Amino acid sequence: MRKRIEDEYTHLRVSRQRKYQLRMKRDRRCTECGEPAVQGSRCLKHLVKARERQREKRGLKRRYRSTLSYRLQEAARRKRSSARSRSSATAR
Repeated sequence: MRKRIEDEYTHLRVSRQRKYQLRMKRDRRCTECGEPAVQGSRCLKHLVKARERQREKRGLKRRYRSTLSYRLQEAARRKRSSARSRSSATAR
């Protein structure tokens, strides 16, 4: 049997899911999947999903490109493309 977790959230009168979220937030990890959080309490994947979910819920058509999730997504895209171009250059 696994050892019981004893920390500052053990004796709170909240659900085990909420305790999990609080522990993840404390450790700067995504509260939904446990990946390292980009900013706040979510990883980039779940930050984008939340943004799109809210756009649909509110019926918004316009995209606010200056928001945090768009900026982080663009930075990650640039980082991936530069890493890809470097790896293809070394393969030649």
